[in-house]
Order: sequence, then C-alpha cells, then structure tokens
Amino acid sequence: MERLRELNLNSLRIAESAARNGSFVRAAEEQLLTPSAVSQRVKTLEAQLRFRLFDRRNNSVVLTPEGETFIRQVREGLDTILAARQAVTDPNREHTLKVRALPTFTIRWMLRRLPDFQRKFPKLTLNLSTSYAMPEFGREDIDIAICYGCGEFPDMQSELLFREDLTPVCSPRLLAQSGMHWQTLTPADLKRYTLLHSATCTLNWRSWLKFAGAPDVICESHSMLLDSCMLTFEAACNGNGFAVANRAYVAPDIVAGRLVAPFDILHPNTNGWHLTHPRNRPYSRNAEQFASWIKCQAEQSEREIAALRRLY
Repeated sequence: MERLRELNLNSLRIAESAARNGSFVRAAEEQLLTPSAVSQRVKTLEAQLRFRLFDRRNNSVVLTPEGETFIRQVREGLDTILAARQAVTDPNREHTLKVRALPTFTIRWMLRRLPDFQRKFPKLTLNLSTSYAMPEFGREDIDIAICYGCGEFPDMQSELLFREDLTPVCSPRLLAQSGMHWQTLTPADLKRYTLLHSATCTLNWRSWLKFAGAPDVICESHSMLLDSCMLTFEAACNGNGFAVANRAYVAPDIVAGRLVAPFDILHPNTNGWHLTHPRNRPYSRNAEQFASWIKCQAEQSEREIAALRRLY
C-alpha cells in the first residue's frame, strides 16, 4: 500500500501517452510538457516501480516486456476511472450511446439502417461520429467503434460484421456508350475504361485485377484519383468510369439500376468491418442492444448480397 501511495496519476497518464506515441517528444506535445519533463516523470515512475518501462532509442521509446504488462493494466485502470467520471457527471449518459465508425461505412451502409434502430430503441440517444483513425477508448468518450481490418486490434475485443467483398461497378450508361454489354464484359476489357481510384484504398484495384487474372490492366487503363471511396462510387454513378467497391456499399445502387456489377468473381478477403470495444470493459446495456441490432443488420446485408448475386 505504501508503494501504491507513491504513484502519481499524472505520471501514469504520461507513461501511457509515451507508450502509445512511441516517443517522449510526441507525449510531451500531447501532455503540454517539455520532453525533458516527460523523461524525468517516467524515470521517477520507473524508480518507484523498480523496473524499466521503456527501452530508450535514438528518436523513440519501446516498451519492455514488463512495461507492456504494466501499461496494459494502466490503460484498463484509466478506462475505469473515465467511465466512473462519466457516470457521475453526465446525468443523461445512462440513455446515450456513443458510436465511432469509418466515414464510408457510415454513409454507404449504416445510415440507411438507423431508422430501424431508432424505432426499436426510441429512448436511446445515439451519438455517432466518424473518423479514419483507430479509436482510443482510454482517451475518447466512445462506447463502441466499427473498425476495418483483420480483427486483431490492440486492447480491443472485436466481432466480425462482414468481410470486404470487392467488385468493379459502373453506370449502365457508360457501357451503352462504349457498345459493350455487361454480360459479355471480361476483366481484360477494363483497360478500355477509366479506373476510378480512391486515395484511402490505394490497393483495391491492383488486388482485384490480380485475382481476376488481368493484372496488366492497372497499367494499360486510364485512371482518375479521388480522395475517398465515396467519391469513386458517385463518379461511377455519373458515368466517369469503373470503381471497385464493396458490394454491401453499392447494393442499393445496383438494385436501383444506377450501377451494374458485371463480374461474378468472389474476391476472397481476410479483412472486414468489426464491432469493437475495450477488452477490459464489458458491454453496457445500451451497447449490448446496439451490438445485437447491428449484427442482425449485417446478417441481413449478407443475405441481400447473396440474392443480388443470383440476379447475375
């Protein structure tokens, strides 16, 4: 107990920041301190703990095995403190759920499904934010986040919603203008069209074309670079070229006839969209309701995609 009294909460926060940033300099910027003050705080903390937290390198710091174990427990403790503060200071928090998701996932998949959630849980206030950055549950007021990847996220528990399923799409008008029909189009024919690339998903076209047996198309075709996947989908709808899209994102456009997906090629992908929350923090009742709802929506989306494939 005596050693516990020696530990300073701010020093723990500073050490966690240094571990997350891999740098005393970046931790200093985040904590509004000087790098030397951060270094001294960590040094004092290590003396109190009687083991080294970090290996110091030229321009960075790396956790030691003991440091990894300790910082993991510190993050859990900081999460618990943050949750306790929110429970006491925010009287409406009991009826609020804070969700973070990727922008394209939110706009192209989740928003059209949210009225169903609101009908089923009318007393729950949903606060939804978007970001491409990985969530930091220890520093941000978030209950649940939707993340993209293989499912291995540091200090997070994850559940797969659905895997990425890429396919090229274009406007029916574009094919008509070029005298081609979607049923006779081959992957190699894509060299005749503009490929719409997203700056946030730079490898999608290359990956799909390689799997489809037409890797040279990436060099032989004209290209247009846009700064997001959403813009490539809109550009495809307007006849600017072919976008490569996740089927779940463009299914409504295909059903409505705004887009066609000429190729029934199932491109296997280990990455997908995952429901995540802190490993050490069980779901609240609100989060559990949302998790159950969105998993049902994901299953329904998969059935819709399967039905859509049968149309081709």
